[in-house]
Amino acid sequence: MKLRIQHHTTYRYTWPVLYSIQHVRLTPQAGNQRIVDWKVKTPAKQHSARDHHGNTVLTFSVNHQHRELTVQSNGQVELDALRDGYLPAELKALNPLVYTPTTPLTQFNQEMEEFASFVSDTHIPFAHRMLTLAHAVADRVAYTKGSTTVADSAMQAFENGQGVCQDHSHVMLACLRAHGIPARYVSGYFFNPNVEQHDSHAWVEVFDEKRQQWLGVDATHKALVHANHCRLAVAKDFIGASPVRGIRTGGGQESLDVQVTIERVG
Repeated sequence: MKLRIQHHTTYRYTWPVLYSIQHVRLTPQAGNQRIVDWKVKTPAKQHSARDHHGNTVLTFSVNHQHRELTVQSNGQVELDALRDGYLPAELKALNPLVYTPTTPLTQFNQEMEEFASFVSDTHIPFAHRMLTLAHAVADRVAYTKGSTTVADSAMQAFENGQGVCQDHSHVMLACLRAHGIPARYVSGYFFNPNVEQHDSHAWVEVFDEKRQQWLGVDATHKALVHANHCRLAVAKDFIGASPVRGIRTGGGQESLDVQVTIERVG
C-alpha cells in the first residue's frame, strides 16, 4: 500500500522568541516500508544525523526573533503488510534490554504490576499476551482527547482512567517493563480510509525473545500492527520519539497546531 502523507506543525508564541533549536523526527523508518519521495521543510538550514535508536533526526536553529515556527513534511511511503504484527528482523539495532528500564514517563506502581501479571505467563502465546494487555489498557484508559498533556506519566493516565494514544502506549510500556519485558515507544501515523483529517499516532513494539523480533501492538485500536501504520521514530518513551521537540529562549506562552492528512495513492 502506498500512502501520501502531509504533516504541518506550527508553534505560535505570545511574545517574541529570541532563539530556538529544534530536533525533528519526521522521516519514515526503513523495515517494512520504503520512502518513494519525502521532504521536510524547516525555517532554517537543517543538519541530518541518526540518533542511537536509529531515527533520522533533523536539527535546525533560528537565531532571529520570531513569534511563529512551522515545520512541514510531505511525501509518499510504500508499506508492506506485517506478518502477524512482527517486524522484519533488524540487522543493526540496539540490544533490546535497552528498552527494559523505566523512564519518568513509564514508571509503574504495584497496581499496574498486578494489572499486567499475565504477561509473564509463558504458557500463553506471546502475541496473545500482548494483545490481551492492549485490550486491557484501552479499557482501563478511555480514549479522551484533551484529557492529558505530553508531560503526563503512565501512572497518572492509569489512575485517571483517560488519555490518548500516547498515554495508552506509556501505560503499556510501564506494565511490560514492570515484568522485565523489553518494549519501545513508536511515533508515526495510522491510516484510516474513512476519515479526511488524521492525527499523529503512537503505539508500542515488544521484543519477542523466542522469535528475536519486535511485535507491533496498537493499544488504542486494540490490534496488532498490520498494514496501516507508518513508523517515524522509536525510543524509550514519547520524549525520544517526539516528531518535533526543542528548546527556546523567550516566547511567553506557546500554542501548537498540528494538521495531518493521509491518502492512499496508486
